[in-house]
Amino acid sequence: MDERVAKETRAENWNKKKSIIVGITGASGIIYGIKFVEKLVEMNYKVYVIVSEGAKKVAERENEFNILQILSNYTSNIFSEKDIDAPPSSSSFTVTTKGMAIIPCSIKTLAEIANGIASNLISRTAINMIRTRKKLVLVIRETPLGPLELSNALKLSNLGAIILPASPAFYTKPKSIDDIINFIIGKTLDSLGISNSVYKRWTR
Repeated sequence: MDERVAKETRAENWNKKKSIIVGITGASGIIYGIKFVEKLVEMNYKVYVIVSEGAKKVAERENEFNILQILSNYTSNIFSEKDIDAPPSSSSFTVTTKGMAIIPCSIKTLAEIANGIASNLISRTAINMIRTRKKLVLVIRETPLGPLELSNALKLSNLGAIILPASPAFYTKPKSIDDIINFIIGKTLDSLGISNSVYKRWTR
């Protein structure tokens, strides 16, 4: 097989991969998003990541790293929330997309999606998921939750989105922070319909 044919074959195989869109917003818990992307790539998914300006700031403060540099180790498909005309902004893009997870999902992002405000690429893409009846998982990381947040979460739940608070379980007897993170990642994968063994499931 010559180099040109090999290159075309690799491109064809890449295009056949099922894709997942990941939004990372400026809520605490940026590490959830990073580890989620890492796991998807490990599972051979094509991953498109949209990073908010808030996420960049939180990553520097919370984890002391440049989130774009970290993500570039896993995928070249990285967009800023300002890239409003990027491929995920079109509802036709969702045809080959298994779904979207916003992890972590800020309360601002939750509110924008719930009220149809497509102010950036993350909220616009999430609204496309709802339009096309694709899976949308919102991993909210905030506490306590007041009536406004709960109302927006209920509105989105009624529209088919899955509200997945970053609330780790302890029946798994976690021995490290990674164990706690993996529980949320595993639950998010479950919600997207992706079989996994990332976390220890409940057994009697």
